[in-house]
Amino acid sequence: MKPLTITASHVPAGLVLEVAGDLDYTNAQRLRHAAQETALPPGRRLVVDLSELEFCDSSGITALIAVRNHALATGSEMVLVAVPAGTRRLLHMTGLDQVFDMRDDPRSLTGR
Repeated sequence: MKPLTITASHVPAGLVLEVAGDLDYTNAQRLRHAAQETALPPGRRLVVDLSELEFCDSSGITALIAVRNHALATGSEMVLVAVPAGTRRLLHMTGLDQVFDMRDDPRSLTGR
């Protein structure tokens, strides 16, 4: 099991949350709190970079939904980038691939 790390950084388009390690029932609440604790002005973008995500269970998926709902409630959009194959498969099986905006390259959204 890899410990979860969440790194927040501001970019011109909005905010990037880099999620690394295992996102599961033991720590999914940390992702929710990370999104809620950062100021995201209306019209900005929240980019959740999953390029270093090792594992994601149903609690992690639920946390991603909560983060998306939080972004929408603030008048912002949320984009998942570099979604690992296993997580992408879970999102597809649940139909959430139709809900989340998923992109492959985080640099195209963050300017980094």
